[in-house]
Amino acid sequence: MEKQEKQEKQDTQEKQDTQEKQDTQGNPINNEGKLVICEVQSVDEITDLDFVNGERNIGLPKLSDQLADALQTNGRRVVIKRNIFIKNALSHPDLTPSMSRDILRQALYETNIIGATQPIAKPDYRIVVHTGALNSIVVVDLYAGKENIEVVGWRQVDESGWKKMKRQAAREDGQLLILSPITGLAADLSTLPGNLSSDGKDNRKK
Repeated sequence: MEKQEKQEKQDTQEKQDTQEKQDTQGNPINNEGKLVICEVQSVDEITDLDFVNGERNIGLPKLSDQLADALQTNGRRVVIKRNIFIKNALSHPDLTPSMSRDILRQALYETNIIGATQPIAKPDYRIVVHTGALNSIVVVDLYAGKENIEVVGWRQVDESGWKKMKRQAAREDGQLLILSPITGLAADLSTLPGNLSSDGKDNRKK
């Protein structure tokens, strides 16, 4: 009996050791309590299961120098945690994995606007935008106390939704800035003629 109990305890311990460790949000972590991050070389490597079931934490490809400087990432990588995949899928059930990949690719790697729409309520949050017939929006958390820059959501908005976001930024003393692919930040959106409507922007499918 004693031998059997000893074996059962050993089996239980081995099972616990092989189980994936998670933080309080359900994200995979290592023995030191740090996120286990699976690096991808391209947004296309993020699987359908990642978007649907939140399979893992993903480390995204490096941002352009212009965007990294504008966001002041200070060399930190950009990650999407497993719980954010799950949260975004629940918040935006209309987005297919393919659509989500397009939004992430366009907003993060074909960026033409960055800004803060809720500087009081969420001072560490920034939106990263690619404008078009549908505007691709990614929200990132830049909190200095975190090891990584964290994507906290993504979506598409039409012209009406984009105008609503611009009004919110103006109402809350936020700021939207044009990002030049060559020189980085070029101008405050509010100072430009037309106040950055997506009309006239490159609406070609990427």
